[in-house]
Amino acid sequence: MDPTGAAQSLPLATVIGGRFQIQSFVHNEAGTELYQATDTRDDVPATLRLFPCPPALRALLENDLTHAAGVKHKNLATVFAWGYEGDRAYLATERLDGATLRQIIDSRRAQNQVVGLAHAHVLLGHAANGLEASYPHMCHGGVHPADLRLSSSGRIKVANLGLTRALPALARVDAPEGQSASPYMAPEVAAGAAASPQADVFSLTAVLYELVTGHAPGTPPWPASQVNSELPRGIDKLIDRGLASLPETRFARPSLLVAEIGTLLSGSAAKQDKVMTTPRLTLGKSFSVSDAVRISEEYERWLVQKDSLDFGPFSLAQVMAQMEKGIFNGDHFIVDADSGDRQKIKDHPQLAEFTRVVEHKLEAQRRTRAEAAHEHTERRKGRWFVLIIGLALAAVGAGMWLYLKDRKAAKDDSLAMRVSEADVDKFLNGVKVEFAQPKHAGGRGRRGVGGGVAGRPEDFANNLDLGDVTKEGGDAILDEGTVDRVMRANYRRIVPCAMQGGVRSIEIDFVVQPTGRVSKVQVNGQGRGAMPMCVLNQMQSFGFPSYKGKNTIASWSMSFR
Repeated sequence: MDPTGAAQSLPLATVIGGRFQIQSFVHNEAGTELYQATDTRDDVPATLRLFPCPPALRALLENDLTHAAGVKHKNLATVFAWGYEGDRAYLATERLDGATLRQIIDSRRAQNQVVGLAHAHVLLGHAANGLEASYPHMCHGGVHPADLRLSSSGRIKVANLGLTRALPALARVDAPEGQSASPYMAPEVAAGAAASPQADVFSLTAVLYELVTGHAPGTPPWPASQVNSELPRGIDKLIDRGLASLPETRFARPSLLVAEIGTLLSGSAAKQDKVMTTPRLTLGKSFSVSDAVRISEEYERWLVQKDSLDFGPFSLAQVMAQMEKGIFNGDHFIVDADSGDRQKIKDHPQLAEFTRVVEHKLEAQRRTRAEAAHEHTERRKGRWFVLIIGLALAAVGAGMWLYLKDRKAAKDDSLAMRVSEADVDKFLNGVKVEFAQPKHAGGRGRRGVGGGVAGRPEDFANNLDLGDVTKEGGDAILDEGTVDRVMRANYRRIVPCAMQGGVRSIEIDFVVQPTGRVSKVQVNGQGRGAMPMCVLNQMQSFGFPSYKGKNTIASWSMSFR
C-alpha cells in the first residue's frame, strides 16, 4: 500500500495461485484489485480479484466461495478457483464480455431515454434464472446493476456470487453518488441478516425500477408510473411489493417477480415500449444493446426450436406466417421465453387448430404439384427419351473430362505449393509481417462480389441467429484470442496465395463452423476468384477447435512492409 492507501497493482506476468498469470490491471474496487489474467492450466482468459482477508473472516469466505464454486449455470459467472496468496485472498472467474446494466442504464439516461419494461423483463428473466439455480447452495444478497453483465451473445451473467458477506463494500459500489447505503441491498441484509431469495427479489426490483425510470429508487421511491407515463397500470403495485421492507411481504422468489412483470406486459393494450423507438444504442466499438439482447422493438416472447437451433423471438402472428410458408411445422417446439415452457406447436392451445388447417393446405399443395409434375413428365417422356439418353452420355463424357482436368489441376497446384514453400522463405526474409487484431463480424456482411464459390455476402451475416435462451446451453463462439492464435500459427500457408495475387496486404473474413472447419471465405472483400479459393483451401485444414454453439464469423488481416 502507498501512503494514500491506494492499492498498488502487481507486475504483469505475476502468477497467482500457481495458475493465473496477470495480463493487465483493470481497476481498484471496494478495497479489492481487479485484473485480467490467463488460466495457464487451460489457456483461457480469466478475471482475477485480489483482496485482504483477515483471519476472522476466512471461515466465512471459505464457506461462501465453496458453495459458489459448486453452482454451474449459464446465467452465472463461472468460478474457476479461489485461495490465498500471502496475506490476501484471490478469486478467479470466467472473463465476461459485453456491458454491465450500469453502463447500459447510464448510456440511455444520457440520451434522455430508458431501457423499458419489455427489455427489462428479458434481462431480469435471465438474472432470475441464474439466481434460482444458486438457491440449493446459497443466496447472492447483493445484486446491483454493475453485477449484471449483458454478453455479446445476448445473455445476462450474474457476477460476485459468494462475496457479499465477506466483502459487503462490494455490494455498495453501485450506490448513487452522494449515498453511502445501496438502494439495491435489502434492509435486512444491510442490517447483518443472512441473505434470502426475498432479498434478491428486493435487489432485482430496485434494478427494475432503474431500468424503467432511469433512476435508482429513493426512500420511499417515487411512483414509477409518474416518472414514466408509458408504463402499464399495475407497475407501482408490483414495485411496492418487491421493495417491501419486510421480506415476507415481497415475492417469494425472483421467478415470481419476473412472472408478474410478464403478466403486466401481456395485459397491456400496447405491447411495445414506445421509449425504445429511438435509434439503437451503441456502447463501445461494436456493442449494440438491441443486437445483444436479440429482441425487436415489439414485445415478442416465442422461440421456435428447429434442428437443434432456436429461432425468434416471434409474436404468435409471426410464427403463423412462418408456418404458412412451410418454414415451421407442428412437430417443431415452441418455447415461451418468459416462463421457459416448451411444447410442440401442434399442442399449443392457440395454434393447434391453425396447425391442422395449414398442414392440410400445404399437403394439398404438395400433392397438386406432384400430380402436375407427373403428368408433365409422362406427356414428354416419349418425345424426350432419346434426347435424355444423348444428354446423359454427353454428361458422362463431360464428367470424365472434368475429372481428368481437375486431377491435372490438383497435381499442378500441389507442385506449385511445394515449389512456393521455398519462395515463401525468400519472400518473408525481405519483409516485415504485421498482424491486425481479429474481430467478430457481429452479423454484418461485407460488400463483395456475390455468388462466388468461396463466400457470398449473406454467408457473413448472422441476423437470424438469435442465441440460445433456453436452459440447454449452446450459444458459444470462438473468442478472438483463439482465432488470433490459430491464424498466427498457420499464416505461412496463406502467404503463397498473397504472392500469387500480387498483394501487400490481405484481409480475410471467414466462417468457422462448430466442428472447427472453415466453410466460407472472403479475401479483401472478394468472394470469388483464385485468391479466395486459394485461401479457403488452405484454411480448411487450419485446425480451429470445435465448440458447442453457432457459427463464428470473424475477420483477420496481415500486411507485408
